[in-house]
Formats: sequence, C-alpha cells, structure tokens
Amino acid sequence: MRGLYWKIYFSFVLTSVLATLVTLAYAVFYRQLSNETNNLIAPTEGYISSAQLMLQRGGEPLLIEWLITFEQHPNVNAYVFDQQGSNLAGGKVPATVSDYAFSASEFHVKVQPLNRSEILVKAPLTSQEGVFYLLVVEFLHPFAVLDVKSYIALGLLVAIIFFAVVGFILSGYLSRPMRRLQKTVKAIAGGDLSARSGYRLRRRRDEIGDLSREFDVMADRLQTLLADQKGLLRDISHELRSPLARLQIATELARFDANDDAVEYLDRIELETGRINDLIADILLLAKLEVERHPEQWQPIDLVEVIENIVGDAHFEKQADVIQFIHPKVPCFVMAEAKLLSSAFENLIRNALLHTYDHTKVEITIKEIDSDFSIVVRDNGPGVAEEHIQNLTQPFYRAEHSRERVGQNMTQKQAGGRGYGLGMAIAHRVIRSFDGHMAIRNHPQGGLEISCYLNRYF
Repeated sequence: MRGLYWKIYFSFVLTSVLATLVTLAYAVFYRQLSNETNNLIAPTEGYISSAQLMLQRGGEPLLIEWLITFEQHPNVNAYVFDQQGSNLAGGKVPATVSDYAFSASEFHVKVQPLNRSEILVKAPLTSQEGVFYLLVVEFLHPFAVLDVKSYIALGLLVAIIFFAVVGFILSGYLSRPMRRLQKTVKAIAGGDLSARSGYRLRRRRDEIGDLSREFDVMADRLQTLLADQKGLLRDISHELRSPLARLQIATELARFDANDDAVEYLDRIELETGRINDLIADILLLAKLEVERHPEQWQPIDLVEVIENIVGDAHFEKQADVIQFIHPKVPCFVMAEAKLLSSAFENLIRNALLHTYDHTKVEITIKEIDSDFSIVVRDNGPGVAEEHIQNLTQPFYRAEHSRERVGQNMTQKQAGGRGYGLGMAIAHRVIRSFDGHMAIRNHPQGGLEISCYLNRYF
C-alpha cells in the first residue's frame, strides 16, 4: 500500500482539513460578511426601552434588578454607568466596554467581529428626577462563549477522523485497480505469461481501464513472441541435432577405413561435433530460464551436498585436489531445483578451474549472512579487466583477450577448450530464477571472485 495509495489518501485528508479550516475562518467572519449584525442590533431598541422604563418606575434599585436578569443571557451583557462613571451593578467592566462607553463617538454602534465584544451599543437614560445614566449593551462573539480554541480543536479533530475514514475507503477504491495491475505484472515477471488484468479492470471506462486493455494486448503479444521464440529454438535444435547425429555416425563409420593420418582429423570432427551439441543444449537451457520459472517444483536442497559432488568429480578428473572447499558443519538448505542448481555451480567451478594458475587451487566458501547463504567461488588466475566484469553474465560475451585460459589444449578432447560465453550467463540466470543474485569482482589478492547469494530455507 505504498506510493499511489498514500499519495491519494494524504492528499484527500489534507484537502479536507484545509476545507475545514476555511469553513471555520468563514464562520469567524460570517457576521461581518453578512447582514447578521443588523439582526442582532434590532432588539437593542427593546433593551433601551426596558431600561428606561425600569429607571422611570423604580429608580436605580429596579434598574439594577433588570441588569441582573442579563446574567441569564449567554451572549448579551448590559452595563449602566452613572454620572461618576461607576457601574451600577458593580463588578468588573471589560476594557473594551469602558473604552467604548466613555469615548467621544457619541452614540454610534461599534462592530468588531474579531473581538470578544462583537457589537457594542450605547444609549442615554434619564430618571424622573432628571439624572442622566449611560446604558451599554454588549453582544458577545459566539466564539467567546464557546471557547474558540476548543471549538477549532474539536472541529479539526472531528474533520480529521471523518475524512480519514472516508479517505481510507476512497483511496483504497482508487488504488485497488493499480495494485491488481501490479500483481499481474509481477506474475508475468515471475514466469506466468498467462496472467492478465481481468475483466473487471478491462470494462472500466476511464484511464485505468484503457491502461489495463493496452496492457493485456501487450501481454498477449509478449506471450506469443516468447512462445514463437521457444518453438523456433526447439525446431532449430531438432533440425541441427539430426544432421549432427548423422555426422557422428558417419565419423564412426569412417574410422573403420581410415589410416593413421586420417584418425587425427576424425577425432577433431568428433570433438567439434560434441561442442556443437553442448552449445545447442546450453542455448536451449538459457532460453528456458528466460521464459520459465516454476517455484512450485522447488525443493529443499543442501548446498554442501551439491558442491561436494561437483568437487569430487573435479578431483577425479584432475587426479589431484584442485579445490579447497570450506563450509559450515551443518546442512545448508535452500529452495531450488537440484539439477539446475548443480548445473549453475558446475559452470562456475569449472570456469574457475580453467582460469586458475598451475599449482594453485580454486577456493569455494559457504557463509551464512543474515537470512542468506553466500557461496563464493574464487580462482587464482589473472582476473578480468574491470570494464569487462559487468558484461560477463551476458550470453556469448567473452573477455579472452584480457583473461586467457590456463593450460588450454586445443588438440585434445578435454575440458579446457574455448567456451562460447554461456556458462556464466546460465549460472547467473539460474541463481536469479531462485530469487538470488550474483556479484562478480576481482579479488584484491588476485583472481576472479564470484559470490552467489541464495535465500536460506529454515
């Protein structure tokens, strides 16, 4: 759920929170932006008339009782000042009220929508004895009653929770098709060329539907091309192996009538025929690794056992201990196919044997690194020029001008003949097909070092 999902989610939540802030800000300025202030000022005439009536009938005592009733109004306060400027009801008078009461603005209404005292209205009162008083009616801003900080905090909290839930649902709805398409891409990359985006995506009438339809067309084309390629390689293999088999038979028949001088040439024909057969087998294996991957056929394989078998064969062929194998004293299991894994390490080890100097050994080490096994194959040969290392895993790539094989004998049917640049490529693709990776470098003390990393099977 990374990437697009969270971008959509946080964009939606951020937009919603900003919209909430704008709404709250509009509420603050609402009275100034509308005619609401006129509606609030309208009852003021009634307040003034009531105060004047109370003062006429009962004097200051009745007026004070009337003022006390204003304490029941949460949004309206009333203050009456005598000629000495004292508040008849007593108590503390807000600075904004007293400043307005004794200002020289005569009897103009004061509107200040961002202050605690949103509206201030003042009017003179006269008693029966002719004594003058000043009435000030204060309309409090709603936020002053509600506690603006708590109001905004509560509004934001409710908005974030609400839009977080809605955003979670909406983001999932928008990103689900992309996750479905991503799953299909991974399936195709994993070797399942029949994977498609599905009917539900293809029937969409938007950009995602267009993308899924184009993707399925591309996948169909890719599957057809790879199937044709695989069929072509299979047909070529069959067509080449048939004349090669006849050539081998003809070679053996020619030996019966050949003299000693011709035998050498017949041996060479047999050697080259065998090499072509091996080349065809390697090409077919390489093509198979490119298009096929079957994790369901993997089994726990002991790396130590696989490499020991290869080392034993090498020692038998060389009639000497030419490999130093260091490994843990416990089985090292990985999930793989035994035949392919053995083929990969046999290519690497035999390649190292061909390039190591005489009277030196190929060093093979298995180490545990976190959840992986590291299999390191190192020869003691001339190494490879740095500019060629990154291309060693490419099919048919050879850097023989910088890395001559040691002990080559082109006149004998033995390992050590020039290869075709497929061994390293096959090994690389086999390791990669088992969810591993391979690293190649020149060892600081000389020779080429190839490190293969495979996931450990617990």
